[in-house]
Amino acid sequence: MRVILFYLCVSLFSFSSEMNEVEAQKEIASLKEPMYKPLVERYLLDEVRNLRTEQQSLRVEMHEKISQARLDVSDRAMNYMTSTVSNIFLILTAIASLIAILGWKSVRDAKEQTKLVVQQKLEEITKEYAEKLAKIEAEMQSRSEDIMNNQESIARSNAIHALWRRSNLEDNVQAKVEIYDQILEIDKNNVEALTYKADAVLELGQKEWALNLCNKALELDSGYAYSYWQRSCVNAEMGNIENAVSDIIKAIKISPVLANDIDSESSFDTIREREGFKTFINEQLPTLLRSE
Repeated sequence: MRVILFYLCVSLFSFSSEMNEVEAQKEIASLKEPMYKPLVERYLLDEVRNLRTEQQSLRVEMHEKISQARLDVSDRAMNYMTSTVSNIFLILTAIASLIAILGWKSVRDAKEQTKLVVQQKLEEITKEYAEKLAKIEAEMQSRSEDIMNNQESIARSNAIHALWRRSNLEDNVQAKVEIYDQILEIDKNNVEALTYKADAVLELGQKEWALNLCNKALELDSGYAYSYWQRSCVNAEMGNIENAVSDIIKAIKISPVLANDIDSESSFDTIREREGFKTFINEQLPTLLRSE
């Protein structure tokens, strides 16, 4: 009887394990997106926190160096003043010796003459010291501004780099547009962000918006090949064959490797059978590639 009960328990346990495994396989098959996004978000948050920590450390270090430089300037100024006073006393001693040796008409004349000489010397020293101190302060101010500007530039570059990495991981087109907007808030003249935003809004069907973004990018940098390429895609979807072909030619002249993407670019599907596009593919494109 015990043996029978034992076999029954083993059979029930095996059947339950198989059912759990089948349910787990179904759960895995029903997943529609990867489960590692939280890890990516955590990585980005850690990167931002590390950047903030490094920026704070750099700022503290900068203030310490500026304070130390000011202390050094003060020490040099005190040493300079002490040496000056000692020299003045030596001058007075020398004058007194000259009075005793050569003889002056009166002690009053000697006193007035000495006072005049000392006053002139002090004025010269004070003026020279003030000019040097002003020059040092101007140099320190200029260097401090350079350091602050460099820190801001580094922070902006790091922020933009992090946003580009986020856009590469994002599959949603609308989310990509929002990321490109964040990049443009940091750097409004970022030609690459304008061009990639044009590509994204074109996917959303906003052709006029995409065309305006491409035009703005080319106004900022007329030598960026991908802006011409993206504008040719917009013109192709709008049915402007001549403009599309013209922009393709400009893009290939700047970056010949783009010619390899003509066949795979879906935006050109609407004009592939048009006579103007066929003429470009069969006649103009081979000539253009040979010249490049």
